[in-house]
Amino acid sequence: MDGLDCWGFLKFVYADLGFKLFDIEDLEYGQAWGLRDKDYFKENYINDWERSEVPEVLDAVLFLNSRGKANHAGVIFKNRKFIHCCRAGVIVSRLDDESWKKRIEGFYRLRNKAW
Repeated sequence: MDGLDCWGFLKFVYADLGFKLFDIEDLEYGQAWGLRDKDYFKENYINDWERSEVPEVLDAVLFLNSRGKANHAGVIFKNRKFIHCCRAGVIVSRLDDESWKKRIEGFYRLRNKAW
């Protein structure tokens, strides 16, 4: 895959904060990973994160696809906004926009954050 995807963006942000996230590339990863009926986040990363009911800056937000699997992620920014990477590039979106709001799986905070 060329360029940066949403998980690559999260890895980049958290690496800058001193936390190394597991590399999805070590799995059966490719452009269609979100369509494989796998929930890579919950299968591989959930032990590093705790669910957060009220999102804070730098928490991760996961979004579900039509099959109910988490296939997109972003980083909470501020004022109900999040930063994520998509085909349009790295962008800021609003959690309250209906297209995102109805797909939110949850918010997650690193258990052993170093910042």
